[in-house]
Amino acid sequence: MEYLKLAGIVIGASAFWKVIEALLQYGVKKKLKKAEIRNLNAEADDKVIGNWIQWSDKMEERIDELEKDNKEMKEIIVKQRERINDLEVYTEQLEHKLRKYQNTKK
Repeated sequence: MEYLKLAGIVIGASAFWKVIEALLQYGVKKKLKKAEIRNLNAEADDKVIGNWIQWSDKMEERIDELEKDNKEMKEIIVKQRERINDLEVYTEQLEHKLRKYQNTKK
């Protein structure tokens, strides 16, 4: 009977330590998973920030290009307006000459 009690105590103590070991492993695994999740979140945040910076730089370059193109277009439009005004004046002069010519021909 004492051997059975001794065997029961040994088995019970062994089971108790296994339970304690399992609880400790569970806690360690849980902390490890949380640390991995924090690490993945930090990496994702870094990638998002990096992508945002790249996008921002590209947009600044594109805006600079468009502003440059816009300045060139404005200059072209101003030159065309001046040319149109010159041509209108020239057209009026020719019409005036034509009227004079028509009046003298009559």
